[in-house]
Amino acid sequence: MEKLSYSNALKRAFSVLKSQNKFPEDAQYLMEELSGFNYTQLQLHRNDEVPHDIMRKFRDGLMRLGMDEPVQYILGYAYFMNRNFSVNENVLIPRNDTEEMVQQIIDEHPKKNLSICDIGTGSGIIAITLGIEFPEDNILATDISKGALQVARLNADNYQTNNVFFKQSDLFKNIESQKFDLVVSNPPYIAEDEKKDMDPSVIKFEPDLALYGKDNGLEFYENITQQIDNYLSDDGILYMEFGFRQKNAIKAIFRDNLPNYVVEFHKDISGNYRYLKAKKEM
Repeated sequence: MEKLSYSNALKRAFSVLKSQNKFPEDAQYLMEELSGFNYTQLQLHRNDEVPHDIMRKFRDGLMRLGMDEPVQYILGYAYFMNRNFSVNENVLIPRNDTEEMVQQIIDEHPKKNLSICDIGTGSGIIAITLGIEFPEDNILATDISKGALQVARLNADNYQTNNVFFKQSDLFKNIESQKFDLVVSNPPYIAEDEKKDMDPSVIKFEPDLALYGKDNGLEFYENITQQIDNYLSDDGILYMEFGFRQKNAIKAIFRDNLPNYVVEFHKDISGNYRYLKAKKEM
């Protein structure tokens, strides 16, 4: 195998990815993660020879990037709120929008032990983050996907969140009758006819089950709002993420299904409405 410096290895990678109309930044991120160097450290070591094992993994990763595989799946992990979580093709890659919703939940957390339900937990990022932040809370995390729950359990074991429990369930179907202080969900909300507009890496690799919803992506908001009253305590709170074009449609769903609820819509850092907070009018 040809020996290359970090600088030359990255220059070649950038050239290859540009010729394939891919993102050179992914090669930079891949090298930083494989080497353990941040951007500044890579500049300082740019003339150093890339160790054989790192170069082998980098070349393998570069080929996979060329086939549109997300860099997080290549590495086997992604970051959420500065923590490292295992990911694979059974779960979505964590997004910054979800971090903003979870940060609000943390900021507004009452000073008491809560019972929490995370619907559609995926890799478990929401449930496990809340479990770490609030070890006295009891958290039930559900997902319809057995593969997703395997990833979530792996992440829970990694962080030893003994207060997070998992159950395979289609929404509330397998949840015993009980009341939660907080229900949170990042459900599939992309309309099926929007699939053609998605990034190739999303279409090819991220799970359809966690991405797309029927009825213009609104199916799960209809279903959850029709059932949530049976599972939320009188002073309980519902948090849900949604697509940036869906605010008005979701507002109408709450008006029809939960007219006695007060709903707040919150913007993300880009100024788009991306998640909501709902609770019963007292």
